[in-house]
Amino acid sequence: MKVEDVMSTDLIVGYIPGSVKSVLDKLAKNNVSGMPILKKGTKNVAGVVTRTDIFKNAEDDQLALIMNEDFHFIKKDQNVKDAAKLLFDNRIHGLPVVNKKKNLVGIISPKDIIKKTMLKKEDKIDQFFSNLVVPVHEENPINIVMEIISITNENTLPVLNNNLKLTGIVSDGDLFKLSIIKEGIARSDLGLGDDEDQWTWEGIRDTIRLYYSTSEVTLPPIPVKEAMITDVKKASKNTPVGEVANIMIKKDISHIPIVDSDDRLVGMVSDIDLMACLL
Repeated sequence: MKVEDVMSTDLIVGYIPGSVKSVLDKLAKNNVSGMPILKKGTKNVAGVVTRTDIFKNAEDDQLALIMNEDFHFIKKDQNVKDAAKLLFDNRIHGLPVVNKKKNLVGIISPKDIIKKTMLKKEDKIDQFFSNLVVPVHEENPINIVMEIISITNENTLPVLNNNLKLTGIVSDGDLFKLSIIKEGIARSDLGLGDDEDQWTWEGIRDTIRLYYSTSEVTLPPIPVKEAMITDVKKASKNTPVGEVANIMIKKDISHIPIVDSDDRLVGMVSDIDLMACLL
């Protein structure tokens, strides 16, 4: 099966020259962790930007300064297994797909591959999950959690309580929705209830303040338990790969914690880990 048979052609992109703020609303509205950046007026991919890039470079306003120019891509006529290997080896959530002229024609993600290919669905998940995870405590401030995400490059972390039980899961996307775009002097308390408003962020309408003038991304000083997802889909070591894949697709999630019979965390499996099923 070729990449073009699996890839998504529903493209979400940014452009240079352009500002970081110009991509913030696209990331939030479309609930994506990153996007290709094109040279304005062309379909040529100049780089890739992710949420983590924005948080790591909060002082920069120009997109060209924070995007990754050294990025991975794949050609549309390559085998899907080639894409799976790139995604797995580099631990990335999306690959720009280009044609012979190196113009962007699609995006391929682990979920695209899971949806349209035959994984080893009867195998148990214990062959593919990782116990190299970075749990955080539910009282950790979210700015500390975001720093952990930035340092470790793990975009989703399990959250534990004092009894060492799994109580939630938090992603950079959850923190991104709670971010404040500061722009200095002129403060505006915006009502974000209008569905047509470019800053409509699910779950926090009418609560976010946007500040205009200096462009800085910050996080409010609250514990991660107030931002985490508590309705966590879990699996055990003996859960079949097919069942895990179906949960990811049905619930539109990329990570599932692996727990033991006492609900103690033993690891995590991601859609990227499932790419190993094709290798």
